Amino acid sequence: MAALSPLFNDSLEPAELYGRWEGVLHDRALRDLPYRIEINKWGHLEMTPPATPHHMRIGTRLARLLDQRLGGEAFTECAILTSGGVRIADVVWCSPAFLSTHGGELDDWAAALSQAPDLCVEVRSPSNTDGELQERIALFLAAGAREAWIVHPTGRVDCFTADGPLTASRIVPDWDQSILAIAGVVSGLRR
Repeated sequence: MAALSPLFNDSLEPAELYGRWEGVLHDRALRDLPYRIEINKWGHLEMTPPATPHHMRIGTRLARLLDQRLGGEAFTECAILTSGGVRIADVVWCSPAFLSTHGGELDDWAAALSQAPDLCVEVRSPSNTDGELQERIALFLAAGAREAWIVHPTGRVDCFTADGPLTASRIVPDWDQSILAIAGVVSGLRR
């Protein structure tokens, strides 16, 4: 039996993935499913349970914090075209430069961003595995993100660039204060 060659890459081209994702968004049968839907690099659906209210609360507060600290624009649940399919980042932050270049995709109801925003964040849920999160971070970085974070339930934030892990974010200039604010959100600090 012949071994599979790593040279065979039968994943869909970006335009094909984007077209399939548009089809998913317009498919009436999929609209009311109680799942988060993404597509993998072959254009097949992947469904996971929807985020819990606590997960969404962390993401929303983090987006608000990034808006306040950095300007630009931050938001939740962003579809991004990656080499691994269309993946939904929990939180993204777009710099003014990114918005200048890619703002049309946001304004024109694009099905997914063709490039990852400057910062992509995954909020770790109890159901996430290390491998899954590492793969998502790698996909966002390969799709153009300058940084990608994993926010843990403990308040710890792991930061990555395409060159590897960071000890501190390069995007957030007041890292210590931001981490304290993020930790407060994650641990459920009431305001």
